[in-house]
Amino acid sequence: MIHSVQIGPVSLPPGLVLAALVLTIALLVGNWLGRNAGVEVESRIYRGLFISAICARLGFVLQYHEAYSSTPWSVLDFRDGGWSPWAGLLAAWLYAATVVLRFPTIRKPLLSGLTAASAIWIAGTVVLALPFRERQFLPDFNTLSIKGDQIALQSYVGKPTVVNLWATWCPPCRREMPVFERAQNEHLDINIVFLNQGEAPAKIQQFLAGSKLSLRNVLIDTQGEVARSMGQKGLPTTLFFNAAGRLVDVRVGEFSYPTLNQRIDALKLGHEAGGKT
Repeated sequence: MIHSVQIGPVSLPPGLVLAALVLTIALLVGNWLGRNAGVEVESRIYRGLFISAICARLGFVLQYHEAYSSTPWSVLDFRDGGWSPWAGLLAAWLYAATVVLRFPTIRKPLLSGLTAASAIWIAGTVVLALPFRERQFLPDFNTLSIKGDQIALQSYVGKPTVVNLWATWCPPCRREMPVFERAQNEHLDINIVFLNQGEAPAKIQQFLAGSKLSLRNVLIDTQGEVARSMGQKGLPTTLFFNAAGRLVDVRVGEFSYPTLNQRIDALKLGHEAGGKT
């Protein structure tokens, strides 16, 4: 499973990179065939992909409508990674079908561009869903609690565990903290660990008090060893481990409650289906 794409110092979600690739392929194929046929298709490709993105988002929102009901404005926050790819793909093809019925001359360039884009999208979605080839486990490091006690990360093995790498200077980290607080209170059957990246305990406590956050399992990775050992460079990053401590999912970027809930549900489902190893 590819969990981020590193471009220089920037870590990008693989879904965003895949979407950019799909758009590029659709435009290249569609415009090339359109020029040969003497027709313009670029505007319709953009329109189709816009409709596809909106429907992919709506498909996800409908699936998790109860989670969005408490914060309906978060429906518009596309950064949370909540998409239904197959709803988007279906919408794109329905749009293309209506267009070619009205304008038969653009059938070949439009459908060829959409076919190429769909192939890339499906292949990319399958690749992103593949399990990790290399087995990574909850690192065997000692961390510090904000009270100064040493806590071994391995002590959380035995239950599905979510580890959020964060810092008080990171705006998206700060924004998603209430989301994780809610998840920690509602999913008592898993561990949710907040692993701060090297800040002083007093600064962390000041942030938590000022934000009126009541979190359990707030730890400090004083030297950033955990992030380095897992190959993570960007914040926020959230690591999902099964009950045996094996890494099964990673999210680079900010969560909304619905998208976090989706990942936690998948983690629990894998655990219940025998994903302990």
